[in-house]
Amino acid sequence: IVSSVSMKSRLHSSALSSALSLSLSLTFMLAHSPGMAQASEAEETGQRLFRANCAECHQNDGRGIPNVYPALAGNETVQGSAVDVALVLRIGRGEMPSFKDSLNSDQLASVINYIRNAWGNSGEKIGSAEIEKLVSR
Repeated sequence: IVSSVSMKSRLHSSALSSALSLSLSLTFMLAHSPGMAQASEAEETGQRLFRANCAECHQNDGRGIPNVYPALAGNETVQGSAVDVALVLRIGRGEMPSFKDSLNSDQLASVINYIRNAWGNSGEKIGSAEIEKLVSR
């Protein structure tokens, strides 16, 4: 005769084991799903492009250089319309150069999406197709 304590212990252990197995399976699936991998890759590409093209002035932390180059972290324009940000990158503004000849639409989208969602910023993402429409204007 199995005691009720022993039976409860086995049930608890079995339930815990099942929950742990499910949790690990879900974690693995999410970490290795194509969408998550693509999102992570796009973020890495955006960060790499930012560091290579923008960080010299705007700094790696997005805080810029006071009274010289504007901060992108917490910047209202950056968090506003993604199209406005794309136009600034394509046309240039003040001392900021145009990137229309050095970054393609996919690269522009990556760096814009990175800037709009780094350092506590929150902005909708823009796709390369939307940037292509700006190119044809």
